[in-house]
Amino acid sequence: MNVVVFGECRDSMRALIADGVKARQCVTSPPYWGGLRDYGRPGQIGLERDPADYVAALVEVFGLVRELLTEDGTLWLNVGDVFAASGKGGGGSAGDRASWATVRERKGFRMPPSGYKMKDLTLVAFALADALRRDGWYMRQTIIWRKPAAVEPLRLDRPATSHEYLYLLARSEHYFARNPGAKWWGHSVWDVTSDSDGQHPAAMPTELAQRCILCGSEPGDLVFDPFMGSGTTGRAAASLGRKWLGCELNDDYSRMQQERTAQSALAL
Repeated sequence: MNVVVFGECRDSMRALIADGVKARQCVTSPPYWGGLRDYGRPGQIGLERDPADYVAALVEVFGLVRELLTEDGTLWLNVGDVFAASGKGGGGSAGDRASWATVRERKGFRMPPSGYKMKDLTLVAFALADALRRDGWYMRQTIIWRKPAAVEPLRLDRPATSHEYLYLLARSEHYFARNPGAKWWGHSVWDVTSDSDGQHPAAMPTELAQRCILCGSEPGDLVFDPFMGSGTTGRAAASLGRKWLGCELNDDYSRMQQERTAQSALAL
């Protein structure tokens, strides 16, 4: 173990399942809907025209994850909500670009899909959580993780986004969970510090992955991530004495993953 399998994650997982691989836990953050981050590969998840198609693709992905998990395994899923239009300009009473001449100029540009208005929040994160529950996952908790600072300009005509969602889902009614103490277990809102170095456009904070791994596995367990990206899950797992396994579509991240997972002696 302690390797990344490059290729489309659904194909890779089918091969891993056929080989009898079993993980105790999945900790992951998939690409968000709407092309917020372009990972440089055609057909990548997140580029679907409609949020419903994005949700359907991820239900298929996590159905395979469920097969890969042990009977008492858990999925810790980090995902953020997204606006229906690309939203690169504000435009409300608090905006400083209200006079922009056209929608295309103001938005920069992605029209909302059918059924959504220009300024709608899609609620795709909640749609995904509910779809996974209906597909057979046990939805156990929604954790809010609070970012240290909002990254959006203050000209927006709404409060800035300074949080994302972390869903705890279980394969079975009875699943493995460790109580690491009231510091985390006693709260559904976590303050998490980012350690991104900017090499990856949307790196999961290592501390967030570590918290999940401490809660959902034991030393020596295998932790899996179908969207390995910058290698955060592997880095966090190694730092806590777990084995890790990942899938990744873009092999351009190979060197970054090797560098990050080699530096696993992290203090929590």
